[in-house]
Amino acid sequence: MLSVPRHLNMTKRRRGDDSPRPAAARSANHDSGGTAGVGRWMPYALFLVLVCAFLWRPIFRGEALLPGDYLAHMAPWNTVTSAPSPPPQWNPLLWDAIAQFYPWRVFYARSMREGVIPLWNPYQFCGTPFLANGQSAVLYPLNLVFVLFDAITAFTAYAALHLFLAAAFMYLLLRELGCREGGGIVGGICFAFCAFMVLWLELPTFVGAAIWLPLVLLLIHRAVEKRSTFYGMLAGAAQATAFLAGHFQIAFYVATAAGLWWLWKLVEAWRAEGKTHAFPKVVVSFIAFALIAGLIAAPQALPTVELARNSHRVRQVTEAGYDRFISNAVQPCRLITAFVPDFFGDPSRNDYFLGSAADYTEYGLYIGILPLVLALIAVFSLRSIKHAGFFALLALVSILTATGTPINCLFYYLIPGFSALGGPNRILLVYFAGIAALAGFGMDRALRWSPDGLRRRFGRFSDEAVTVAAAVFAVVGLLVGAGVTTAAFLSNVVEGPRFFSLFLANGAFFLLVLAASILVAGAALLPGTDRPRLYPVLVVALIATDLFAFGINYNPTCKRSMVYPPTELTTKLKQIVGTSRIAPINPGWSLYETPAAILPPNAAMVYGLHDVQGYDSLYTRRYKDLSSAIQGEDSSPVENGNMVLVKRVTPQLPKIARYFLTREPFTGGEPPARLIGRWSGVYVYEMSGEQIGDRGSDVKHQHFSFRFGLYLACVGIGTIAGTVSFQAMSRRSRK
Repeated sequence: MLSVPRHLNMTKRRRGDDSPRPAAARSANHDSGGTAGVGRWMPYALFLVLVCAFLWRPIFRGEALLPGDYLAHMAPWNTVTSAPSPPPQWNPLLWDAIAQFYPWRVFYARSMREGVIPLWNPYQFCGTPFLANGQSAVLYPLNLVFVLFDAITAFTAYAALHLFLAAAFMYLLLRELGCREGGGIVGGICFAFCAFMVLWLELPTFVGAAIWLPLVLLLIHRAVEKRSTFYGMLAGAAQATAFLAGHFQIAFYVATAAGLWWLWKLVEAWRAEGKTHAFPKVVVSFIAFALIAGLIAAPQALPTVELARNSHRVRQVTEAGYDRFISNAVQPCRLITAFVPDFFGDPSRNDYFLGSAADYTEYGLYIGILPLVLALIAVFSLRSIKHAGFFALLALVSILTATGTPINCLFYYLIPGFSALGGPNRILLVYFAGIAALAGFGMDRALRWSPDGLRRRFGRFSDEAVTVAAAVFAVVGLLVGAGVTTAAFLSNVVEGPRFFSLFLANGAFFLLVLAASILVAGAALLPGTDRPRLYPVLVVALIATDLFAFGINYNPTCKRSMVYPPTELTTKLKQIVGTSRIAPINPGWSLYETPAAILPPNAAMVYGLHDVQGYDSLYTRRYKDLSSAIQGEDSSPVENGNMVLVKRVTPQLPKIARYFLTREPFTGGEPPARLIGRWSGVYVYEMSGEQIGDRGSDVKHQHFSFRFGLYLACVGIGTIAGTVSFQAMSRRSRK
């Protein structure tokens, strides 16, 4: 009897093995299981098509990806534009897109076109640091789209570019970790169109920092697997770019995920190769990562730290402060939105009712129904999928942190400056990255299933895995939904009939998508001859449809003419006031209704007018104290401490402004004021008196911190360039 060579027998036995293959083995063979024949660039083409479809209004109709309709309710724009009917539900976070980021990007583009790096902004707060405000993102390379295009077009280009990169980076990460194209595509779509990316899309610094997370993880993986300090340096450069993108809290969460990945790799290498080989393999690359990240981020980080130490957000680390920090965590009742995103309404439909419309953005948890089913499949297969355990741990730790568990003590008490941040909920970015990766692994697992082989090896367990995953998912969703529904009725959050109609509509959508997800996931268990040939296409189509139904209408658009149009008032002010400062009188603000404001904070800088108001996440405590002293009360509204308003005319107002603007005629005697005119329904008065110069001179230009940081960045970039040159020379010498 002929014997079978052992290596051939081993190969035969491995044919039923469905664990992910390493990238090298995967690229050397054609993908099987539904994605054969897909061109190398086809996934990127798909991502591009999906992004264009998602942003079809601004891309194909030329609309502005900005909430310009809000301006139609404020002076002076209410005289030249018509407000939509019904008016959009007021969302103070979406307002930031047109109140903060649009004026900042206009000023940034003007300065850069003039060949000036804008360290200082003379148009807000009687003058304030600009580059040091991290969200100005002056040094972020992809912000150059604002220099190349007009600001309105650039907002669309920026959003489209970052959605595409989010999908592409997650796809590349999953492919590097052994997933087939189907799994990589699913992960990329889930990450690019999850709630975090979609709901924060019009606030560019959030998505700008977030998209670099999968690329950082990919480069760290290569650094360890190839024992390469060069890839460690590239990972550091990607991490630094996340900080340069402008939102330090999101960039910190990217760094946290990267740190956990490094630790995971160290433990992995220790178990596989022992302590002697593990440390050189991981630690050397980690040192390169940390050094390059610090060096390249320095020109942004150093001025920002300097400003933060002098800012209005300096807070003591106290138990009361921790309680205030935790109060912004995701409440248990909101977990239902992971399954039914519009359970409490949708601001884009004007029916959100659980607090401010901003909460819809802050606490969004939706990534689709089928991705959760696929993620559960990956969780049930942790032993068979090499890296799934890390992403499961990442998602678990992130959701526990976001919901306010004691994990937050580590951040609040041990990380300097963390006490000044808004809350732990924004770590949901890391949760979404973990779930997107798990969904990709789960899809890859489904594509590799061979039901006959699985039954032979595991009995009925694998057939039951999808059923168990779906059942667990359904039970959790129904339990959370029942609890929230009961709580809503008992607390009378909203009138019964309206809530009941919302519950029915959202419940029907959830059950429809859930049923479709179970059917699609179950189809993977059919014998190969019965399984639909277009199974991966079906999965991708269902996920994309689900996520588009959730998010495609959320981000408001408007006609270009509604974004800070010229008015009679702004034209006259530009002719009259010159470089003198104006003080629009705005007694208050609101989180729930569109404020009836006059030239709200930051609006004046679009027209080149110098304003004593301002709206920024970082401005000097010195100026806030001065403004409050002049007004005799806190100059910041209770609803938003990042604003400085002029709430009323006081005798001390001429110290910081020459003109003030009101809706009603000024009848007071102090300060002496002369009526200049009435335009666009606004009275303009001129005051006499000597104005104080630019405030905040203690951190005004920040020349040293910026120049020193720029020197460090040049060292970091030069190190990477030198390494590339050295490697190229080494290759030539070997040839």
